[in-house]
Amino acid sequence: MSAAQDYYNQVLSIGHSPENALAYTRQHYPDFVPGVSKAVDAPVLAPVSQQAVPAVQPAAQHAAVTAPAVAAPTTSVAAPAAAPPNAYAPMSPTPLPEDSTSPMMWGAVACIVFALLLSVAGQFSHSWIVNNEEGGEGQTVGLTTIRQDCSVTEPDAGETKQQAIDACKAFAYGFFAEDMDAATDELDDVDDIDDTIIGDYEDYCDNVYTFTAPLMMGDQDALANLSDVRDTCLETPAAGSTGGMILWLGSIGALLGTVMLASASIGRSLPAAAENHGKWAGMAAGVLMLLAVLVWWLLLPETDTDTSAGMGVWMTVLGGVLGLVAGVLAFLDQK
Repeated sequence: MSAAQDYYNQVLSIGHSPENALAYTRQHYPDFVPGVSKAVDAPVLAPVSQQAVPAVQPAAQHAAVTAPAVAAPTTSVAAPAAAPPNAYAPMSPTPLPEDSTSPMMWGAVACIVFALLLSVAGQFSHSWIVNNEEGGEGQTVGLTTIRQDCSVTEPDAGETKQQAIDACKAFAYGFFAEDMDAATDELDDVDDIDDTIIGDYEDYCDNVYTFTAPLMMGDQDALANLSDVRDTCLETPAAGSTGGMILWLGSIGALLGTVMLASASIGRSLPAAAENHGKWAGMAAGVLMLLAVLVWWLLLPETDTDTSAGMGVWMTVLGGVLGLVAGVLAFLDQK
């Protein structure tokens, strides 16, 4: 019996179903197909040839009785060499799976699950860029959104804290709206607005241009410069859209990796033995998450504004690292 077949039979003997036994066996013997393996052929002793003892003819029987006994020559038959101890014993099987898989595989599952959660959280985070400029307190930018927390606004000289907060809310509510004029007309009381306002960054760029352009009528150079400022502003959400698409691919890869690694951990078989490829799905997901951050950063426009990376960036980077770690752990466990 082959080592793979012996291992498969032992897994069955401890109560696992044939599907689970096959999944466990293929983790160590990927090409194993269940079946009855051939037993090791035992040495067969060749029978002594009948010619070694000549037949006694009936006519010579009387002479054989009266004649003195003559020692017949003995034919030495070589005995087969003794087999060494355990020569035909089956190979020592790989340790049988228990009800729980190895800690390394469970660690891979935990890492890929956290990578998936962090990638989704990074996708919807409104804090990829933090504005550190004076007067820009509480303003952060996501992949395609802009967020303003007016509760941290600092008042100017001769202005109260509440007045500064109200002015911040009125400004953000209008400039972050899809239709700035309609939003301004319907605003009756700033107290009805939350301190935190979120809008689309592309709308913000368009509203800044729409609000400023009438003030520069007649100055063609100023209008041209303002148009360039608008185009530069729109490069930020464009970079976020590209990075976001790559990040979605990473999240899908992390989801597939979670299914594959979890199935391998509990001994469940997937179509086309996909549970054996979870390590590659985890690594691919991690690479895509890190690539999303890199592409987003490279496509951002150059500005003089003092900014820094926000929580969304660090969550995505951590998710990418965890995806890679999950793939490595699964690879080492299956190896």
